[in-house]
Parts: sequence; structure tokens; C-alpha cells
Amino acid sequence: MTLSLDRMRADIAAALDIGPDEVATDEHLGDLGLDSIALMRLLMGWEELQPTLPSERLYECETLDEFWAIARAAQ
Repeated sequence: MTLSLDRMRADIAAALDIGPDEVATDEHLGDLGLDSIALMRLLMGWEELQPTLPSERLYECETLDEFWAIARAAQ
């Protein structure tokens, strides 16, 4: 199974307890309230869904656009 942009947006929204429409692809996720622990949980879940993700690159991302670009390239 691979990730989709919609899945990633929904996961981020769930972690923040907000609606998916509140997660802009270009907004810094820390500004939305995503902390390092929630981020680690998201990344571990995404890596389980798509083992081809280069985890070392994911930890450098700050926006959904950046996460999605890496996930799409790794499909």
C-alpha cells in the first residue's frame, strides 16, 4: 500500500484534532500545533504503510507539500 495526499492530510488533521480542510499543504505544521511526538507517530505510521519512504528525508520536512513530494517520489 502507498500513501496518498488525502491520507496524509487526514492523518495530520486527526493528530491535531482538526478538520482535514484546515491543513493547508504549504503551512508549517508546527504552526498548526503539531509537536515532535505527534510527528514521530505520523512518520512511523506512514513508514509502515509505505516502507519505501526514505525516513531520513521525512524528518527534515515542515509542510504537507514536502512530505507528499517525498512520498510520491518513493512510490
